[in-house]
Parts: sequence; C-alpha cells; structure tokens
Amino acid sequence: MATALRDRNQYIRSFAANVSHEFKTPLASIQGAVELLRDSADGMSPGQRERFLANIDADARRLTRLVQRLLELARADSLVARPSRTEVAPLLESLAERGRAQGLTVEVGTVPAGLVLGLPAEVLEDIVWQLITNASQHGGEGVRVRLEAHAAGEGRGRVVVRDDGKGISESNRARVFDAFFTTARERGGTGLGLTIAQSMLRAFGASLELLPPEQQGVAFAVVAAADHRLWTGPSSG
Repeated sequence: MATALRDRNQYIRSFAANVSHEFKTPLASIQGAVELLRDSADGMSPGQRERFLANIDADARRLTRLVQRLLELARADSLVARPSRTEVAPLLESLAERGRAQGLTVEVGTVPAGLVLGLPAEVLEDIVWQLITNASQHGGEGVRVRLEAHAAGEGRGRVVVRDDGKGISESNRARVFDAFFTTARERGGTGLGLTIAQSMLRAFGASLELLPPEQQGVAFAVVAAADHRLWTGPSSG
C-alpha cells in the first residue's frame, strides 16, 4: 500500500507539473497580447489589432480544449466498470460508414462473426473513433484506415486500427502514450487522447497497444476480454 501511495503521489506531482506547463504558455501569450493592446492599441493598424485578437482567441480556445480533455480524463480515471458486452462487427461497420461520411477512407477487414468484447459500446466506439481521427490527422494526405479484429489468446480479443500513412518515428513511438505529448499542437492537439483511452480501458481490464512497426503506417490495438461462445467463424467485410 505504501508503494502504491508513493507511486500515486509521484504520478500526481508529475501530472500537475505537466498541466501547469501546458497552461502556462497560452496564458502567457494571452497576457502579453492584452498588455500590448492596452499600451499600444491606439497606434496599431486594424490589421495588427486583428492579429493580436486572433492570437488571444486561438490561445483561449486551446485552454478550453485542455480543460475539456482534463475533465474527460478525470471521468475516465473514475470510471466504474460494469458487466458489458459489445458485438464488434456491426460497431466497426458503423464507424467505417461514419468515417466515409466525413471524407475519410475507412474499410473493415477480417472480423470474426459474432465476436463480443467485454466493453461498453460507447467506450469501444469512442476509442476506435479516436484512433481513426488520429490516423487521418497524422497519416498524411490520402491515408487509408483499415479496421480488423482477431483472437488474442487466453480469452481475449483484439480490435486493430491500421493505417498506411507516414508512420511514427522510433523516438516518438516511445512517447505516444505520454500525457500531453503531441506532434499536432499547432492543429489543436492536446496530447491527452490516448491517455484518456488507456484510462477508460483500464477500468475494464483492457488495454491499448501500439503494435510493432511494419513497412508503412501505424497500427493500434484495443485488447479486451472476448466471449468466444458467440463466434460462428471468420467473416470479411
């Protein structure tokens, strides 16, 4: 118990330091812009004033996104697991249709018919959709996403989200699950999406894994308890 408490305290201190750092930069930018506008607004051109106001707006929006993500993380950390069962195939088909409706190239590959995972539908849906949008944001123009599911052994099932994009550098692979790490900060990334996903899955004894690199692209896997009794054999989408 003492070790667990020390680890928890260390996590809280580290997380608080990261939160402070993430808030400090946009707050300093807002404060600096406000001071310049207060002291020099009369001498600025309309274009200069508009640029400073746009910077304030962008930083305020970033703070809003951070607060929203932190609330989502708090809910995920306090999530109480309940017995849940979700059939994988129809959920993946629905997400693929949702992606295509938004102009993304998403297809469903091999999924064992009748595969059921011990996760709530909303949790599996949120996480797979997060991985689809991550692929579209980081994979490069024209990236294609493929959704699959497999047996993972020992009563486990695995949902894989794979893309054919640019991939992740070796140095970044070691950091993708670190809170606040993002390569898309300029596009509004907070670096909390995968942290939230891990916390949600942890409540159900499940996990999110970054699979070994292949020649091209990135693959993540959601691994959770599977109900094999409903399987009727493999099928392809």
